[in-house]
Formats: sequence, structure tokens, C-alpha cells
Amino acid sequence: MLTIPREPRPSLGAVRDALAALLEKRHEPARPDDLDARDPAFVSRVLPLLGLLYDDYFRCETELEEDIPEGPFLAVANHNAMTGTPDMFCHMVAYWRRYGTTRPAYGLMHDVPFHFPYAGAWLNAGGAIAASPDNARRALDRGAAVLVFPGGDMDACKPTRAQYTIRFGGRRGFVRAAIRAQVPIVPVVSVGAHQSLYIATDGRDIAERLRLPELLRSNVAPIGFALPWGLILGVPLPHLPPPVKVHTRILRQIELDLPPEAADAPGIVEEVFQRVVGVMQAALDDLRRQGRHGLFPRREMGIRALGAAPRGR
Repeated sequence: MLTIPREPRPSLGAVRDALAALLEKRHEPARPDDLDARDPAFVSRVLPLLGLLYDDYFRCETELEEDIPEGPFLAVANHNAMTGTPDMFCHMVAYWRRYGTTRPAYGLMHDVPFHFPYAGAWLNAGGAIAASPDNARRALDRGAAVLVFPGGDMDACKPTRAQYTIRFGGRRGFVRAAIRAQVPIVPVVSVGAHQSLYIATDGRDIAERLRLPELLRSNVAPIGFALPWGLILGVPLPHLPPPVKVHTRILRQIELDLPPEAADAPGIVEEVFQRVVGVMQAALDDLRRQGRHGLFPRREMGIRALGAAPRGR
């Protein structure tokens, strides 16, 4: 097993330049469906600041079973806690460190964060695009890596007692997208950040009664406790996570070896779906046993760091 190594802490000048890049970008409008909004130069400038959060706050540990493939692929990840913990941020920092900021990569994201003040432009510049089958197809057609969280809010807001389960529900669109685009699937599992808050229930029944799926595109109304709100009731607003350790594993790619028309065969789609969820659940179970995550992680042992310099910068 290989892991993305820590980097030296950035200089004060590099941090200042990262902050300047954020200030310069903040007034730009978000363009959720525009693939050209991704800005590799911006990413390179803010990466030192993001690296501080990655290394020293979330103490991210990202392992790879093997190097991810050249060319386009669909990375399929579980959600690791609610909206305040940036799963996509953790995964993308590891990706940029290993493969550089110029190699095209996008993350499919719910459209609500694009409307947050300043955040929409920053996320957009980092490669976030609105989650839709069309955006996924266009990005894959460009030869890019595309990251998707099929479970969405149902996976992110699952009760704390279910934090070590993959919850994709009936969402199998990612399988059809990969088959039609003729690209492999790269499963990604992550643990630890769910311990940054407590969720008693995802409140799906409450969400339906309040018509949240129609009004806010939210299928959940979680009840629990999180900083800085204290008691959380209803709409999953971003929370302020304490410094929980995040442990991520990027699994071996799954080659589908299927014709595009197989995307319209429910039996084949279901078989691929169960295969993907099965390997992800097994890896999640292994990360749970190792315990190198959360508020009180076990001591790290037996990890070999990748010695090669990142490519593509």
C-alpha cells in the first residue's frame, strides 16, 4: 500500500499569495456548467494553503492500491460526514500532489454551494461542476478524471451509527455514465470525518413532509449536534468540524469491458453496481478495523510513502 506523503510547511510568502489568489477570485461569478471555469493557475497558487489544512488540520492520509490510470476515468466515492467536511477537497489535494494541477480533473457537486458568497467561484476554479449526467459526459469526453459521490445527501447525512456503511440508495447513474463513456471506475473510500459531528437520524421522513426534495433538492432533514450550531434540526447547513483525522483509500480501477449499449441493460447495470459497492464496503470495513482516523486515531504503522515527485506540474 502506498500513501501520498506530507509536504514541508509552506513559506509565509506562499500562504500570502494563496490568500491573495482567493481575494482576486472572490468577485468572479460561479459558472457551474462551464468546464472552462477550472483554473489550474489558481489551484497552484492556493495549494500551499490547502496543504496546511490537509496535513495539519485534517491530518489526511491518502493511500493508493495502485496508481490511477492515464486518461479519463470515473472516481466513485462515499461521503464522509455532512456538508462542513470537504470530501472533495481532501481527495483533490491528494490528486493534485500526485498528478499535478494541469491534468484535467473535475468533481460533480450539488448546485447549492455554488450560490454561497465567494465559495462558488473558488469551487468552480478548483474543478467543481454541477452534478448532472451531461456535465459528467462532457468532462469524460475531454479526457478528464471525474469524481462523483452517488450517495449525495443520503450518504453524507447518514446517522452516526451507520458511518461505516456505503449508502448509494437506488442511484445507479454513475454505472450507466461509465459504461456509455467507456471509462473505468476508480472506487474511493474515506473515513474519519463523520466523527466531526453527531447525527441521530437523517430525517428523510421529515424532509418529505416539508417538501425539501422539491424546494431545496434535499432528501434529508438531519437531527443531531454539530459546531457551531449546537443542535441541528432540518436543512444540513455546513458545520465547523474539529480536527478529525481523515483516512482515504483509492482502490484499484474496475475495468468494465462492456459495450456502450450495456448501459441500457438493467441486469448488467445492477451487477456492476453491486461489484463497485462490494469492493468499497470491504475497503471501508478494513479502514474501520485499522482505526487510523477520527478524533482519536490509532498510531500509524507500516505505511510506505510514494517517493516519486508529482507529475504534470
